Amino acid sequence: MALIYNNLLINKNATKFKPFLFNLVSGRRRLLNNEEFSTVCSMLQKQTDTLFDEQEKELFHIMKDEKQFLTDEDRFEFEQKLIEAGHFDISDEQADNYRFSIELTQNCNMSCSYCMVSSRTESGLQMTKSHIDAIYNFYHKYADDKDKIAKTSHIRVTGGEPLLGEESVELINYIVAKWPESKLVLFTNGVNIIKYYDKLPLGAFEEVNISLDGTKEVHMQRRYSNCKVDLTIYDNIIAGVKRLLEDGVTVRLKTTLDKSTYTQYSEFKDLLEQENISTSKNCEHECSIVNDLTNPLDLDENFNTKADVIKINEYLMEKNLGKSVSIPSSAKLYSALGRPLNERSLPKHQRCRSNFLANYYFSCDGNVYFCDCIYEGSGKVGTYYPNISIEEETVSKLKNRSVINNDKCRACAYKFVCLGGCPVSATGKGEEMSCGVFTDEDFLDNLEFNLNSIPR
Repeated sequence: MALIYNNLLINKNATKFKPFLFNLVSGRRRLLNNEEFSTVCSMLQKQTDTLFDEQEKELFHIMKDEKQFLTDEDRFEFEQKLIEAGHFDISDEQADNYRFSIELTQNCNMSCSYCMVSSRTESGLQMTKSHIDAIYNFYHKYADDKDKIAKTSHIRVTGGEPLLGEESVELINYIVAKWPESKLVLFTNGVNIIKYYDKLPLGAFEEVNISLDGTKEVHMQRRYSNCKVDLTIYDNIIAGVKRLLEDGVTVRLKTTLDKSTYTQYSEFKDLLEQENISTSKNCEHECSIVNDLTNPLDLDENFNTKADVIKINEYLMEKNLGKSVSIPSSAKLYSALGRPLNERSLPKHQRCRSNFLANYYFSCDGNVYFCDCIYEGSGKVGTYYPNISIEEETVSKLKNRSVINNDKCRACAYKFVCLGGCPVSATGKGEEMSCGVFTDEDFLDNLEFNLNSIPR
């Protein structure tokens, strides 16, 4: 692995992008010129300053002064200061603001080839006003401060597909009435936005997330699994996106790429620009890949192998099409690598915000889950309907799951970019911590990233 003094050497074997050092503790990034790169490679073979020649010692001291290199003593001192300053707060204090997800229905009007929850969408389960009341009562029972219940900052409304019919739209309006001070984040495939547009509480929306995987041909083939459907559905989705943007609603387009579609992504980007969608100040666009929480890398290899993800990222960077997609276990690393130039990167000790009640997922089946990473029931922390309960032991383990509390993690150089992996995924694999790509020498040794592409 290209690891030196808690720095990951990126583009070590690349010819397309300049090599740079990324400090795994502080997040500091430093581009290397040819001479520095050669010197660092020589230092890698020695790994101790007592063996460095004069040129290597000079660069070592420069890097040390810049806080690019942290010795073991420096790193320990840095971590202790962060703990003392509260950046690694692992107490049982609850979150200042509650935010949670409501799975309005498990039904869907699409049949996506890569759907992670296709088994659930056949259940026919959907919520009623009684379910929404029960969610409110759940928080009323367990919240430390009853005034916070009505002041929930964000509520994610998802499915299945939450815009399936009049009843679903009525429930969305009921949620707004129940939590009038909250902002909604709606997740939809966009098929029925135009149909129910005038009945939606647009003023309560923080943003609308819409799944759109490419041009009409690509999107319809993937989202309807080769079924013959009315192609005007795609036109309606585009029309819904444009109308939301025109009315000042933030729209986040979410595109899932795989080995069979990524080479057509450039054409899709052109379409979004021609339709004045991507040029709107209210539009955001992000790409992802298909996950499988049972895979060691949390990667669904039916759609993308590790090598495919590398190819996709090479394509995105070469074409200057936006941020890289990340293998799920490397998401924190890519986020830190791609942050704006002058944005600080303080280490975290947990993969997810795990404060009690902070990010729960209320499912149609009456169960409460730790978050929306649900796989075969993994991550359940309680029930809300018809009865209200909490699994205290499960909650306690999730709350205290931390790379600072785990001996193996504390000794690992990658702990602040691994964070023990997804807790739900790890639980499903029967593990406390899931290291993912950070035990994959091939991935780390061939990691590529275009540092010159980040916002400045």
